[in-house]
Amino acid sequence: MFLLQSSPEKSEDSSYALRPEGTAGVVRSYIQHGMSSWSQPVRLYYIGAMFRRERPQKGRYRELYQAGVEIFGDASPKSDYLAIMSAWEVLKRLGLKNLVVFANSIGCSKCRPKYLAKLKKYYKELLANVCEDCQQRYEQNPLRLLDCKREQCQNTTENAPIILDSLCNECRNHFQQTLEYLDYFDIHYDLDPKLVRGLDYYNNTVFEITVENDRNRQNTICGGGRYDGLVEMLGETSTPAVGFACGIERIIRLLKEQGIKPPASRGVEVCILQLGEKAKEVSKEVYDQLSREDINVYFVPCNDGLRQQLQTANKLNARYAIIIGQREAMKNEAILRDLSGSTQELLPSKFLVEEVKRRLS
Repeated sequence: MFLLQSSPEKSEDSSYALRPEGTAGVVRSYIQHGMSSWSQPVRLYYIGAMFRRERPQKGRYRELYQAGVEIFGDASPKSDYLAIMSAWEVLKRLGLKNLVVFANSIGCSKCRPKYLAKLKKYYKELLANVCEDCQQRYEQNPLRLLDCKREQCQNTTENAPIILDSLCNECRNHFQQTLEYLDYFDIHYDLDPKLVRGLDYYNNTVFEITVENDRNRQNTICGGGRYDGLVEMLGETSTPAVGFACGIERIIRLLKEQGIKPPASRGVEVCILQLGEKAKEVSKEVYDQLSREDINVYFVPCNDGLRQQLQTANKLNARYAIIIGQREAMKNEAILRDLSGSTQELLPSKFLVEEVKRRLS
């Protein structure tokens, strides 16, 4: 696959690596292209090949493809929710069944050290019972002790201290608000206090998506979390960020196991734009109604102004935009805008879905 030859002009030792994951590369691109000066948040996606050196286990490959999304410039729980919701919607629209989100918070640089001290104290007497890798993790990154997939190490995690009990108020509130968004939008999740993810740059919210009743982490379809320190670590000013990646081969394998043939993509047909808390509640109901009618709808749950949301709708090549502000929400009305001709109509909410169906037919 690859031939690596040393250059006679270079006397110093050089290290080379095939890309193990996509986030760091996207962060470098964010910095290199000056995206911190763009209107925030900046939302990016990627699809590409990744590589593993270690011996592959079941469901793992030395060369694999991942698709991922990264959101830069928003520290609020809304972006945590948006990352989880985006992953959830992609998998649901492929037709996958029995999905569940596992979520945890691993705290921040303020509260995590106290937890790590508790964790090391707990494991001090158990080091003889864990694998060689975990003995090294005890000194280098004790949080990863909870992440080991070997059975002998999994047994030692049963009575380990729970990190959620050690969160500072700021981290606890952030995670609680993220879960409230998931509750509000009916995304099924379970708390997993042992979920820490496999990369060291994560903080606060971390999550994985897998199939219900199958908690073997080798079968995780999608995973991600918040990494507020990575942009600064790579040379830019401190920038909050959150994202996720999905394993394409694992998705294909699961589709085959469930006997599902993915539907052909129609693109986004309707984009829902909302302004204000009351409008957000009404927008959720409209989103659910359109989804039940098999209409490809995109909902923007962020604090962007109307102009920015319309730009998002145009970038998605949506055919129509439904605009709901506070006034429309109070009057049970909505604006239906034709994005191809920029004409719009004010409609009672009860007629909205039927009118969208009529126009799309």
